[in-house]
Amino acid sequence: MQIQSARPNNKRSTSMDEHKHPQLKHISFTGTAQQFPGSGGWVYVAVPKKFTKELKQRRRAWGMYPITAHVGTTSWKTKLMMKKGGDFFVALKATIRNREKIAIGDRITVAFRLE
Repeated sequence: MQIQSARPNNKRSTSMDEHKHPQLKHISFTGTAQQFPGSGGWVYVAVPKKFTKELKQRRRAWGMYPITAHVGTTSWKTKLMMKKGGDFFVALKATIRNREKIAIGDRITVAFRLE
């Protein structure tokens, strides 16, 4: 995905946060689609622990981070959320799972960009 800027000459300013955490601008990983226990439990993919420390340094209210997520050919705006233990996950809505034919237990590649 290419990000275009409205700035002249396609130059983009860089925030101080991006200088401190440049690797967090865009994260991509492969994980397993899982479901929280209980009736109607959300389906999600856990973000690898190697990103946890730096993501927590950018923590927002209630541990949620606005992101643009990508799976296969589908992109959507959502929030990166934190489980009770402090690990992060990307929820996979039914519309996304149906469009990309994702079942619980499938290994999928997820990419996201912090907003």
